[in-house]
Amino acid sequence: MRTHPNEVFPFEQCDQFSRYPNSTTDQQEKIHADYFAQYTIPRQYIKRNEEYYSYTSASFIITKDGNIKDLSIESRFQNKKNNIFEKQFNKQLKDFVLHTQWIPGKINNMNVHSYYGVTIHYD
Repeated sequence: MRTHPNEVFPFEQCDQFSRYPNSTTDQQEKIHADYFAQYTIPRQYIKRNEEYYSYTSASFIITKDGNIKDLSIESRFQNKKNNIFEKQFNKQLKDFVLHTQWIPGKINNMNVHSYYGVTIHYD
């Protein structure tokens, strides 16, 4: 780390993983709860009975100072009629990620750059 201060680490290599703030064990559950507290699914959205068919996913790097870089977002919908919500859902997740105070990962008690991903399921 000291020899490669800008290296980006997978979370598995961190002694302390990058974290969503105020989460304990299940970060994804807390992320979902907080996300849906801010953003509701439009009434016109067509739901599917089976689980996890439609989602918006973000991948990014949490820098050692807690900033976000290389943010990439994509949405996939089981029902193609829901594609009309793609821009809205992408923007919502982008705003959610950028306005969160992420906690950087650590190796040997030093903050490091690390990869992170968030997926929001709609069905």
